Amino acid sequence: MRYRILLAGFGHVGREFARLLLERRSELLKVHRIEVSIVGILTARHGCVERAEGLDLRRALRLADAGVSLESCGRGFGGSAAEYIRRARADMLIEVTPLRIAPRQAALDHIVAALSSRKHVITANKGPVVYHYRRLKELARRRHVGFRYEGTVMDGAPVFNLFQETLRGIRIESFEGILNSTSNLILSMIEAGGTYEEGVSAARRMGFLETDTTMDLEGWDATVKACLLANVLMGGRLRPERVPREGIASLTPERIKTARAAGARMKSIARGWREGRTVKASVTLEAVRPDHPLFAVDGTSSSLLVRTDMLKGLQILERDAALRQTAYALYSDMIAIHEGRLCP
Repeated sequence: MRYRILLAGFGHVGREFARLLLERRSELLKVHRIEVSIVGILTARHGCVERAEGLDLRRALRLADAGVSLESCGRGFGGSAAEYIRRARADMLIEVTPLRIAPRQAALDHIVAALSSRKHVITANKGPVVYHYRRLKELARRRHVGFRYEGTVMDGAPVFNLFQETLRGIRIESFEGILNSTSNLILSMIEAGGTYEEGVSAARRMGFLETDTTMDLEGWDATVKACLLANVLMGGRLRPERVPREGIASLTPERIKTARAAGARMKSIARGWREGRTVKASVTLEAVRPDHPLFAVDGTSSSLLVRTDMLKGLQILERDAALRQTAYALYSDMIAIHEGRLCP
């Protein structure tokens, strides 16, 4: 089976996914009987390019890493990205453009255009899913195509696969977690004696810090993830801009000293819970004591602790996540669609 893929976004995650495809090309063919070609790449910074036979990914990676246009890889095109996606001869869209906190956004237009024209969609972009999950899932169902989003919350850790496919029929009562790797990395560096500014610089060098730094530093990324979990897994209807949010940019040295004196650690905790028929969420900075399950989650690691009606407490821990893990989520979703598991 050959899949012709459109890749919307060619930043850190998009490029890592391209590298993973190159590395696993033989395995995909031998084990899964899948042949993959990227026939179009759409970017805001490096131009848009297409080639029906498949783009030279190695060349595209060299050009993007150098910060120059991709158009020497194939035929350049302009105009509406959504309209191009709609008419393109492709089987699948992978949407990894930057997160925006707004109901109306280009990423949503990309996904709707793909689903409407009977193309499978895989996304690591939280924005369209948190605001429009029900609409997009129903559109995919009507068009009989895949819509998967495992990479939106915990990189490569199987959160949605676990609760929507494996633990069917379970009811989630509440969750709490460390869901933003960048914030956790910076807090860990401050604990080790570094400054806030040094932590931010390190996160930027490692490729973890969003282009819009407020997404990480002011808690927006974690808030969107909390809302996404609440909406998808608990039936909530939350909007990130209406959820209480506290980012690490507001952290004072006094709070860090107070936590240390009490033997605690400062952590950015995302929560979701039920109050009667209502689902709520929050993101707060908290002093976590040693007996708390999230106390030992360091650096770029993330963790989610879930309480359900059947399992008292289930914890998912992803150690030292990097860009490869998010790329893997896209890769695993692609295999799932090939196997007929269109939506989690």
